[in-house]
Amino acid sequence: MIAWHDRTIEERNLLNPAFCAIVLWHLARGFQTEGAETSEEESGFPIQFAFIGTSFVLRGQTRNQLPRTVATSLTAWIHDHPMERSAVAKGVVVLRPYIREALIFGAQHGAISLAGMSLSASESFSRQISNYLRQSSVEVRDCARQAQFVGRWLRRGGTTPTIMALLGVQA
Repeated sequence: MIAWHDRTIEERNLLNPAFCAIVLWHLARGFQTEGAETSEEESGFPIQFAFIGTSFVLRGQTRNQLPRTVATSLTAWIHDHPMERSAVAKGVVVLRPYIREALIFGAQHGAISLAGMSLSASESFSRQISNYLRQSSVEVRDCARQAQFVGRWLRRGGTTPTIMALLGVQA
């Protein structure tokens, strides 16, 4: 990991552990919400999806290409957006150290909890995150909103290995 003072301004702003932990919290919350709405058996947000989900959300061009509803299948979206599929796969590799750092940060501060190979959003952080988002820029709020959407979308997308294969991501 690059020392904090050696990071670029962009890295410090977009890829700082606190912001990425908020994105992870929204991804996990969306995944949990979709599971509750579809009456699926409770399961945590697969840790592999932390890397995939942030890759969808943190790249503005990809985020802007996301479908409007979770009814759009991931398979159909990938078929219609082959360049974005490639960008997501590359983003998983590039973002890996930052997301690992955010997972640790989020867990240490109690925003997310890790259990085995899955994580969950702590409901006790809902108010703090809402307060933070009220004072944030439109782009930060959009990242949070889209992260929650991507969490829901991934829940509907299939099994973890299937989604990873569709995106060309290796464990």
